[in-house]
Amino acid sequence: MIDSGLIKNELLPSKKDIEFYNQYGWYKSPVIFSDEEIDQAIKGANDFYDGKIDYPLPSKDGLADDVVDKKLVIRNNEFVTLQKKELRDLGWHPMIREIAKALTNSSQIRLFADSLVNKLPTEKTNEGIVGWHSDKAYWPTCSSDKILTAWIPLQECTIEMGPIVYIDGSHKWKDEEEMRQFFSFNSQDLESLQVYLNNNKAGFKKSFMTLKKGQVSFHSCHTIHSSTSNTSNVARLALAVHLQDGGNQYQVAFKPNGEKIVIGYDEICAKDSEGNPDYSDTLMFPII
Repeated sequence: MIDSGLIKNELLPSKKDIEFYNQYGWYKSPVIFSDEEIDQAIKGANDFYDGKIDYPLPSKDGLADDVVDKKLVIRNNEFVTLQKKELRDLGWHPMIREIAKALTNSSQIRLFADSLVNKLPTEKTNEGIVGWHSDKAYWPTCSSDKILTAWIPLQECTIEMGPIVYIDGSHKWKDEEEMRQFFSFNSQDLESLQVYLNNNKAGFKKSFMTLKKGQVSFHSCHTIHSSTSNTSNVARLALAVHLQDGGNQYQVAFKPNGEKIVIGYDEICAKDSEGNPDYSDTLMFPII
């Protein structure tokens, strides 16, 4: 466990910050990590890419675990904080936990998943895009609406690098099913949803998370977000840590055709007494 003395109370969200998060569905922290802490995480990421694993996972079935591929503009590897010490130290840092607790008014925060995402530079503005989506749309088996994501760039993130983009207040549209037809993490089409919003959500606003090195953005699992191409001359490396509150548990969910939904994480976690995925499994979903 990381020393709780690393918590800097003056950098935690204020009451006004929490009200902002509740209204807009996202929050941008001050600089909470030192250059040294970020640089250690970069070292851990590079070691991970070189195959140096500290804690092997029992299974990677159903998880994103991309390998080096020159044709792959975005590389995504999941549950890296369970595999690499330096990434664990950053993603499970007490400041991440305490900010998440404050924003969600929760007494306990557990890991739900994470992604190490390396977005390579490209001259093509229609390449390396992460399509519009909300995280909860991919996690209908979660009972909680408090789940949130900490997005931690491992360098300064400029507009040219294709930072994460939020649609302000879109977490309040969670029950509007019609717009989900435009959701797709892998889609390179960002225009269709924007046309829909122009027609149905006049005046909607996008916020781009340009961040200093050591800053972190947090967003609700219902906040609609995307990212554009990295047209800079350096890779955009970031760690996204998905965090569940203590009240989250598995719930049965079905596709429109009646088929039971099974998300990738259901395959690798322990099962409860009824044989359902246990989202409090201390091995895959430890308390932070």
